[in-house]
Amino acid sequence: MDISGVLVRTYPDNIDAVSQALSRLGGVEVHGANQDGRMVVTIERDSGRQVADLLVQMHDVPGVLSASMIYHQFEDSGQQEAE
Repeated sequence: MDISGVLVRTYPDNIDAVSQALSRLGGVEVHGANQDGRMVVTIERDSGRQVADLLVQMHDVPGVLSASMIYHQFEDSGQQEAE
């Protein structure tokens, strides 16, 4: 499992629409936004490649000015089962 933290930027007037559009992408969760248009988002996918593909999709969401990965963690599925 790959988990990534992403900082998304949009114009303040677009926060709600961008948040809804991002939430419709599988594996994406919007955790919050501030009034200047910064949004905290996580991506959870099975592989790093899927995370990268989803990050590209996030850039294509209307209203998204930027989407920058700020954190990435890889958890081996065998490691998860042992815990």
